[in-house]
Amino acid sequence: MDQVSASGQKDKIRRLRRRLQQSETFVMPEVWDVASSRVMADAGFEFIGTSSTSIGWCLGYTAQERIATDDLLTMAARITKGFETPVNADLEGAAGRSLEEIKYAVNAAIAAGCVGITLSDGGRNGSHGILTIEEMTECVRAVKAATAEAKMPAVITISTEAFLLGPKVHSPFETTVERSEAYFAAGADCVMVPGVQHLQILERLAGVVDGPLAITVGYSPAPEIKAFAGIGIACITFGGSLLRSLLGNMRLKGEELLAFGHFNHLDKAIPEDALETLLR
Repeated sequence: MDQVSASGQKDKIRRLRRRLQQSETFVMPEVWDVASSRVMADAGFEFIGTSSTSIGWCLGYTAQERIATDDLLTMAARITKGFETPVNADLEGAAGRSLEEIKYAVNAAIAAGCVGITLSDGGRNGSHGILTIEEMTECVRAVKAATAEAKMPAVITISTEAFLLGPKVHSPFETTVERSEAYFAAGADCVMVPGVQHLQILERLAGVVDGPLAITVGYSPAPEIKAFAGIGIACITFGGSLLRSLLGNMRLKGEELLAFGHFNHLDKAIPEDALETLLR
């Protein structure tokens, strides 16, 4: 990586880290390919993330299958190529992966130009179980070490699936607090909590956890952004929700075509030349 590229990447990293530490909530849509990343950036989003779940669906992985690390990295690299918008790479879950594989993935994501990585203590919304807090803390330290070795202080977001899996001893809330504190102490810059959109629960979490919190909005109805901002949530993501929404609309348009024979599905299509311009 040349000096100019490294400087630009570090500047983007600083922007994302500052954004997480500000009081104003921001939305980071998670995409699955080059076209979706360009469309979301063109819509005006300041930061873009990849969604391992969505990439897995696009490649035909089932929930029980572990997405190949290189599949996630290849897509992240294609998205970041020639792309000015800062990109956060979702590396899926740590469960079932060695520390060497995790460090390799972090280094590759940084080399591709990503400004941050997200790693879960489970994987695929609870499908792969959840690591013990000791095991995951070791993974966080390995991620931190990898960023130090790369001399590129990428933003580290650790996702905990406590609310998705339901711990055997403590409540999901207590487990999330305990894990968040451990992950921040090990070097995380942000903790993501998928599986909960309830404002009162999130307000309690934000009041107890000392560090930026991100959430995943996965179903509707959901509170408006300003409601999350009022309780101290730093970042809102969507996981696989954007792709599910797109596919749901696609199926509806197909059913309308078969039932009524009209072509209303083309009325809001992005013109080909506009899409080509975005890809360039």
